[in-house]
Amino acid sequence: MIRKIKIELFFLVALCLAGCGSPKEKPAEPVSPTAGFNAILFDVNGTSIKGGNADSVARLDKRFYNVNLTSAESIWPEHKNFFMHGMGNLDFPVEGDYTFRLASSGKILIRLNNVDLFKVDHPKDTLSASSRFLEKGKNIFEFEYFDGGLPPKLVLEWSKDGQNFEVIPDTAFSVVDQEVGPVASATQDSVSQSDLNKLTAQEKAAGWKLLFDGTSTKGWHRYNSPGMIGSKWKAENGELTFEGRPKFTYILEGRMMEMGGGDAKKDGGIDIVTDQTFGDFDLMLEWKISKGGNSGIFYTVQELPQYAEAWNTSPEMQVLDNAVHKDGLIYKHRAGDLYDLIACDPVTVKAQGEWNQARVIKEKGKVQHWLNGTKVVEYDINSPGWSTMIKNSKFASYHDFATAKVNKIGLQDHGNKVSFRNIKIKELK
Repeated sequence: MIRKIKIELFFLVALCLAGCGSPKEKPAEPVSPTAGFNAILFDVNGTSIKGGNADSVARLDKRFYNVNLTSAESIWPEHKNFFMHGMGNLDFPVEGDYTFRLASSGKILIRLNNVDLFKVDHPKDTLSASSRFLEKGKNIFEFEYFDGGLPPKLVLEWSKDGQNFEVIPDTAFSVVDQEVGPVASATQDSVSQSDLNKLTAQEKAAGWKLLFDGTSTKGWHRYNSPGMIGSKWKAENGELTFEGRPKFTYILEGRMMEMGGGDAKKDGGIDIVTDQTFGDFDLMLEWKISKGGNSGIFYTVQELPQYAEAWNTSPEMQVLDNAVHKDGLIYKHRAGDLYDLIACDPVTVKAQGEWNQARVIKEKGKVQHWLNGTKVVEYDINSPGWSTMIKNSKFASYHDFATAKVNKIGLQDHGNKVSFRNIKIKELK
């Protein structure tokens, strides 16, 4: 039963409903092919999801024009207990700090560029506010909503000065742009198993060291748990693999959406980090992601008890299936990006299922991302621009983010299957 898949699976339920404008004021059809945004509604009133198959769930596809919901009667009258998920673009007229005000009932999650703006975990009447620095132009927004038996209600307003609020106008919403940049065509992996996870004589002489021996997880441990590694991380076929965890999936805007999954602390997951610490270095590795998958490579990780995940202290080189995962629609969230901070240029990721060659060079505060032989990101943490960028990002409240000069390398558990191999590092003196 969907309820048994945990309503928290559906806590994602945030403003999907969004975009549900007053039926008396909204046209029956979009004014243009890009007007409004698309949403999926699932009946969760005792419906069974056998094996997580979405085909067994009663569902309805709708087009909405704004994020304001005052009555569900015109949306799906035969279903009184439902979950909704919507996604589209929200166009901001100017760059700067925006304040949002939400009046709602039910469980709600609202995201901008895949970062939570509002999150209400229990069905209840809510009045709350949140602020965010946003760039001018189109930003990806999502609404997920579960009514929890309460009369549906959702009103979202914005303000540029923090005082004068207005309901976000219909003209600010549009369907998502599916452009994700070039993706290399699939090619057969020609690397021999006998050549994997080995150093040549020249590499050894140059100071390179392996961080993965190809047969064991030796040298790695669970974040904040020295000497331990979760059972979901395995060394198989010359690859260091996170096997992923089952989730309920469905397609929205051509993207695979996921809900649920196990407790990472209990099911053998969580990010892993190296036993060793490194100062300046040249790091090379290869990665392969599952369909619609998401993961990451961290390279300035500090293990501190006040943090639960590696990204709380370290910049991340994004690992992603750009063509299927929703983050592929978000500038600065694509494969190779300095996650949420700097977009890669050019886009050089290969097709899903292919091995990608990643490289991170960190020396005297200057960092480079390389993907498949091309430098795609470069930045300097000593520059004034870096401080400003962090201040205006999701990392502003993490005071240990990218601060230590000696750190650990980390690989991310983001819930999806991902594999790594040929992980090697050369310390730069």
